[in-house]
Amino acid sequence: MATKTSTLVRAAVAVCAVAAGGFAWAGLDTGAQASAAAPASTPVPSASAAAPSAPAASSTPVTTPADSPVGATGQGPQTPTSQPTAAGTAAAARPAPPAPGAAATSKQADRAPAAAPAPLPPAQLPDNAAAAWKPIAQPKTQATAHDVRLNECAAVKGATTWQQQGYVSSFKTPAIQDTFTFTDAATAQQAYTDLLSAMNTCQQQSRALQSAAKLPQDAQVATTATTAEGTAYSRQWTAVAGMSAPGPQTGHIYLVRHQNVLTSLQFAVPADIPGAGALTAADDQTALSNLATQLSTAPAAAEQRP
Repeated sequence: MATKTSTLVRAAVAVCAVAAGGFAWAGLDTGAQASAAAPASTPVPSASAAAPSAPAASSTPVTTPADSPVGATGQGPQTPTSQPTAAGTAAAARPAPPAPGAAATSKQADRAPAAAPAPLPPAQLPDNAAAAWKPIAQPKTQATAHDVRLNECAAVKGATTWQQQGYVSSFKTPAIQDTFTFTDAATAQQAYTDLLSAMNTCQQQSRALQSAAKLPQDAQVATTATTAEGTAYSRQWTAVAGMSAPGPQTGHIYLVRHQNVLTSLQFAVPADIPGAGALTAADDQTALSNLATQLSTAPAAAEQRP
């Protein structure tokens, strides 16, 4: 299945490039290789909301969906110009084929976004005393049928809805929270397990990228905190330009799964920004616990029927 990448990351990279040489930990795939049958549904906040004059950061070529937003972080999610077709009709009835777009409309109605938990309040993001996090815009929520790439190592698989919230710090650095709902708790757990497996090999994958880019192979990925339903990681490395902006940085990723909801919070701390705090294991434990509390106390997301 083709993966998708959000332009929120490109916008966030532009913020960083203007302020401090640039960095980004996360990049949700924009669908450079999406097939025509796969709807390119990607929440994308506006670059102007975070950095009005910031140029787009260099990354791999992507295909941007052309249709209007479907509703909830900055630019608003977009729907594709091509939609999946109906699976077919009963042989006995043999009705005429549906009008163009009718099958897509029915499919989208079946996959209407569930009510995902509200994003984490900015005050609960790590190092908020120094970073003074603010939301870039209102969160965006939409149905999705694609794998969603979180970073160079990991992607979320099997989600039915996707909510994205972007934040910007006083250092002009970004954070991104992505929250996904699934058809049931078992599917969400499998997606979470797949993410852990991918992150557990992220050091090797990151060093392979560095080697290909002829950079020092200095990537170090470690588990920094855990809860009953969550895991936090750090990645310290000289980042390869692409999904991340280049340069020395420490990325933080927090993953929590509760019932049929999975959330990811990601941000990076560049090595050359004065005043940005170096997070401790206790800081990561607090951030992970905040996310776990957010999911466990929120009303249950309605399970989606395929």
